[in-house]
Amino acid sequence: MEIYQRIFEDTPDALLVIDQAGHIVLANIQAETLFGYDRSQLIGQPVEMLIPTRFTRHAEYRARYIAEAHSRSMGGTTELFALRKDGSEFPVDIMLSPLILQSHHLVLCVVRDITERKAAQDELAQQTTELLRLHAELELLANHDGLTGLYNWRAFYEYAGQMLKTAHRRQENVTLLMLDLDHFKQVNDRFGHPEGDRVLQAVAATLKAAARENDIVARHGGEEFIVAALGLNEAESHVAAERLRAAVANIENLKTRITTSVGIATLAPQAQKHETTRVLAELLDQADQALYAAKRNGRNQVCHFNRVADIASPAA
Repeated sequence: MEIYQRIFEDTPDALLVIDQAGHIVLANIQAETLFGYDRSQLIGQPVEMLIPTRFTRHAEYRARYIAEAHSRSMGGTTELFALRKDGSEFPVDIMLSPLILQSHHLVLCVVRDITERKAAQDELAQQTTELLRLHAELELLANHDGLTGLYNWRAFYEYAGQMLKTAHRRQENVTLLMLDLDHFKQVNDRFGHPEGDRVLQAVAATLKAAARENDIVARHGGEEFIVAALGLNEAESHVAAERLRAAVANIENLKTRITTSVGIATLAPQAQKHETTRVLAELLDQADQALYAAKRNGRNQVCHFNRVADIASPAA
């Protein structure tokens, strides 16, 4: 028996033997060191003295385990904590094994302090959270314009391409609305670039608010913006463009009134599937032609590509 006693005493983990009533009947020297009690202070005491009081149902769980004893290995998913004599809590890993000694049903409890391991896990979790946050920020920066918060050209190209594929699958129209602020250079020249930035931010927020929820709104570059919309025919796209034009014209609290010209291009449902990049480039070119037709016709107005040929007025 001496060899078993030496194993019990010299094992690197704290060992406790618990009887059916939940009292400690044996404890090794590691248990004394870990919990801060002399062995004499542990023997005969309920094991709940080593459990934080916030775990109010431990006695119930312990009784249930003793009634249906089974081995419980270390490394469980539940976070466990123990209580030292000085009142401090610390994280532990616990292994339970049923014992039968001289017809007495007992439980061997192996307790391991995992403070360092948990600290390392918590640090790793914190680092992972920070990396995810930084990744999200980088993703946001990669897809959004830094000044206005709208999608940038790269993101627009990707999402508009997806919209074209969806339109082909559903056999629906796709419409591009290209907007260019009228005489924007004069804003920068008269009031400075900070005011120009305020104008761009105000216009971006206005377009985002005025567009439909599923429309793609992006900054095309400089003072140009673009909106991609699904399911609008020519007449409906004209109404949508007028809504955006009017919303920009009604922006308040700027140093000068801002207006915008809008060019529209609509792609009708296609019987055959076409290369998305080429189709999008053609739509952009048509919207651009319609936009400059609107500018030539006096600015602060809307022009659809299908009506470009009807506009022959000189530039205003």
